[in-house]
Amino acid sequence: MPEQLIPVEMPDCLHYLWGWFCELSGGRGYAEFGALPLTFSEIRAWAELTKTEPTAWEIETLKRIDRAYLTESNKK
Repeated sequence: MPEQLIPVEMPDCLHYLWGWFCELSGGRGYAEFGALPLTFSEIRAWAELTKTEPTAWEIETLKRIDRAYLTESNKK
């Protein structure tokens, strides 16, 4: 679970992005070999459902967090 990967240090101004990532990750798909990457379609659907309007920078940051999460998940 992403909640187990909370960084030791994170600027307060980025905590909301971590929360967004945890929400998105909770609905992610899984395949035979583990977690699937979050898609732009999933992010868009989440944004519409939660009435959130992420900026391009926030979306790119969510994708980067997701890549790091998948990299660490695949090591296990």
